[in-house]
Amino acid sequence: MPESQRKMAARIRSLYTGERFAAAKAGIARDNSPGLDACLSQQRELRALLALGLLNRGLDYSTPAGWHMATLSAYTITASPRFERMVLITDVPHNVVGWLLPAPNGAGGLPGLRVEEHRGYGTYVMRHVPTNAQLVVTNNPSGTPTGSRSESYVDFFTVDTPLTPSEREQLARVPSMTENAQRLLAGVFCRISARDPHGGWAIGNWFYDPLRRPGWLDSDRRPGRDRKLHGADDSWDLEWDPYPYPDDLAAAMTDPVLGVPGARAISAVGELTITLGGATLRLRSRRA
Repeated sequence: MPESQRKMAARIRSLYTGERFAAAKAGIARDNSPGLDACLSQQRELRALLALGLLNRGLDYSTPAGWHMATLSAYTITASPRFERMVLITDVPHNVVGWLLPAPNGAGGLPGLRVEEHRGYGTYVMRHVPTNAQLVVTNNPSGTPTGSRSESYVDFFTVDTPLTPSEREQLARVPSMTENAQRLLAGVFCRISARDPHGGWAIGNWFYDPLRRPGWLDSDRRPGRDRKLHGADDSWDLEWDPYPYPDDLAAAMTDPVLGVPGARAISAVGELTITLGGATLRLRSRRA
């Protein structure tokens, strides 16, 4: 019976995340919940940093994450979070890791991220040295690293490369976060490809409206001109344009099936706020 419950939970998760069944099953939590937010503390910290990188773009890098990672939205990525690793499934893994891994010249990428293994043709197993958390990018629909070890096509830093002075400086600029704030930011990142199977909401990789709803903004793929995620401790603000719609993000974070456990959405005049314990994430979309 427990295995049957796990399979049922995996089928439900896959409807929301777009994962293949095998990938969804690998992420189901021990209590047979979807498991998107059940993870090691190191993973929670890594995912919050990934959110900072993805959700800061444009020329204004007054926020502490000018890592040029927002371009990840230009690719179709299925987030497949597991308890012990974060898995990103994409048909262009070499392109995706090019925006995640720091270049040897110090430009772009998540500070401290290193290549642990390159497997087969399209799988990168990476380690974020400061948190010791694992990140996998693969073209394998199951999310499982396969194939024998091989040389990377690009000369990325490997795990035996210490942090550069530039990386240390960038990481020192990251504001402190409470555990609940980390859960909120990590939850946003884990839902970048999520959508309501009943058609109520969709995130669309922060790039477009996959539901193509009439009467809303046009549904062409547009990465938007600006994003800014900033704050400290328990208080965070997210400003962006044009996708996803604020109501969609709030719905994804508080969905009765896929939402962050304990998260609530509070609506005020012209503003939506997602709360978790004492942590707040205020949503401000610059929609035309």
